[in-house]
Amino acid sequence: MKLTESTNKHIKWEQINTLRFSVGWCTKRSEEKWREILDKSSFVYSVLDEGKLVGMGRIVEDGIFCMFYDIVVHKDYQSQGIGKMIMNNLLAFTKDKKFSSISLFADPNNRDFLIPFYNKFDFELFETGMRLKK
Repeated sequence: MKLTESTNKHIKWEQINTLRFSVGWCTKRSEEKWREILDKSSFVYSVLDEGKLVGMGRIVEDGIFCMFYDIVVHKDYQSQGIGKMIMNNLLAFTKDKKFSSISLFADPNNRDFLIPFYNKFDFELFETGMRLKK
């Protein structure tokens, strides 16, 4: 395993879909949609193993609020410190900014693992979130 890190937003969209599918996230997005998502992200961090995308996370923020999205590690690469690398780099991006809140979503199907993981980075669970149904 030879890991490299990148903050380049030009990630191959097929690799993002493959990475997400590896953990059961089944929303497939087109090249155009991923390009728009990545372009509008304030920060994108990815981890590759010899060119294969094995982990990523991204930030969307407006100067006041900050949200971490798409924090994911390929199922074959989990428990090897990659998630910690991703979180540390996302948090480093926020270090000197004065956000009133920094939030993230945790997959409800994997909360037993994710909540203790995110707690290590001082995130806490709150149950007041809602979203608009489509």
